[in-house]
Amino acid sequence: MYIQSVIVTICTNVISVVGLALLTGYTGMFSLGHAGFMCIGAYTAVLTHLHLGIPYLLALLLGGLTAGLVGLIIGYPTLRNRLRGDYFAICMMGFGTVVRLIINNMNNPIVKGSTGISKIPQLTTLWSALFITAALVFFMWNFVHSQFGKNCLAVQQQEVAAEMMGVDIVKTKLISLVISAFYCGIAGALLAFWIQYISPNNFTDTKSNDFLATLVTGGTNSITGPVLAAALITTMLEYLRFLANWRLVIYGLLYVVIMRFRPEGLMGYREFSFRGTLRFFRELPARLKGIREKVTGRKGGV
Repeated sequence: MYIQSVIVTICTNVISVVGLALLTGYTGMFSLGHAGFMCIGAYTAVLTHLHLGIPYLLALLLGGLTAGLVGLIIGYPTLRNRLRGDYFAICMMGFGTVVRLIINNMNNPIVKGSTGISKIPQLTTLWSALFITAALVFFMWNFVHSQFGKNCLAVQQQEVAAEMMGVDIVKTKLISLVISAFYCGIAGALLAFWIQYISPNNFTDTKSNDFLATLVTGGTNSITGPVLAAALITTMLEYLRFLANWRLVIYGLLYVVIMRFRPEGLMGYREFSFRGTLRFFRELPARLKGIREKVTGRKGGV
């Protein structure tokens, strides 16, 4: 059961980080508040299932659609006013905080405020989580390799030139934000129906930072990179629970190491392939020899 819990957690993190990859990696908009979309998806799915009798799969879809709709409502005025860079990131961080505080203060028998909702039926299974994750990753893979994905890259690399070439900047960014929010909403709903309890404290700014750290670790312009990084970091944090108070220190060191030795992330601008993996292991002895020569300061090893 513990292993299944870790795998399902990995699946929800993969979905969230892949959604963030579209917004941040491919479109160039940093977000520090995606946990807010996850919170909206979780509460929407749980409340519609418990109080309206909506079936599990439809509740998941409603959670994602509601998060996407909120992304549209937040994104349209924000992007129409040309907020970008740090300003957009701060705006999204404020959004995540507002969502958490609103739900935290809704002390009624339905939402239950800071107490949270318990006794949620465990409808998410290992296989449903794996299937939904695979389907969403497959969709995102095809999406970023479509013409729209090329438009996103054009906006991310040179916004002015992309606009001169006929790319609708606001529309492109808005669609990226809505899809990214939809993915986080689905992830939140999946997680809620697995852990059987949700509260605003499950969706703090720390979770948003976790997503961003995972994305940077895997590679911002990749889909398979963040997938691998999500699996790696989630597993690492599970085995390092006794160092929970050192989470920010670990993340800080992780950023330093990545920026020093692999600034483009695990996969960088490439996608995972078995052929590339085999080539990496074939070249590994030569790379280790080069590193050893740099450390010792002489040719031929130690």
